[in-house]
Amino acid sequence: MKGKAISSIGKVRSANEDFFGMEETGHPFYMVADGMGGHKGGAVASKEAVKYVSDHLQKNLSPDISGKEVENILYQSVISANEIIFEKSQRENDCNGMGTTLTVAVPVKKEQKIYFAHIGDSRAYIIEDAGIVQVTEDHSLVQELVINGDITEEQAKAHPKRNVITRALGTDTEVQPDIFSVDFAFEAGHHLLLCTDGLSNAVEEELMKRIIEGSESIESACAALVNEANARGGKDNITVLVLKGA
Repeated sequence: MKGKAISSIGKVRSANEDFFGMEETGHPFYMVADGMGGHKGGAVASKEAVKYVSDHLQKNLSPDISGKEVENILYQSVISANEIIFEKSQRENDCNGMGTTLTVAVPVKKEQKIYFAHIGDSRAYIIEDAGIVQVTEDHSLVQELVINGDITEEQAKAHPKRNVITRALGTDTEVQPDIFSVDFAFEAGHHLLLCTDGLSNAVEEELMKRIIEGSESIESACAALVNEANARGGKDNITVLVLKGA
């Protein structure tokens, strides 16, 4: 797979608290994070999460690794990153209360799967011939209301508390990430999209798909997605990471 990413401050926020990371020279992996809290804490939390998890994956992933081993490595990287970020939030006043979302993707081509670690409401989408599918489940108050049948998916899109998340990295001593895999045909025309909610709250899924499939390259797809979110108000930081299957 080949990946590209862009992060934008948007049109309203005074700072960019999103961060992303990727590795393609060794065993590939890709991630996005959306920080929050503290005077400077959001940006610190997202950057620390990406840095620690990236270092851990670089040290432990190998070309012949099995999917089960990938799941264990992802889990341990997130648990350890949570401890580091939480301890920093307790030590430094400017970082008190900080936390971050994190969504990590590790392709394992020999198994035709992508393995994920996910916490918060940054999302992963698979885009194939049949359509676009959100493969992560938001850890958010609104998503819990949808699951419980209190509101519909359509109502959730405009709910005033749609940005309230129920799980984040670094906000408590313990964290429970979702660790799972999704089948993925590594073929031309198939894509993986990772994004923060600055994109997913602003741009409909079908439009995301049309933009990615209609772009000349994944670089131009990233730029077009960010431009679309900004054209719709740019109310939050926007980070998009697009991977091409072939």
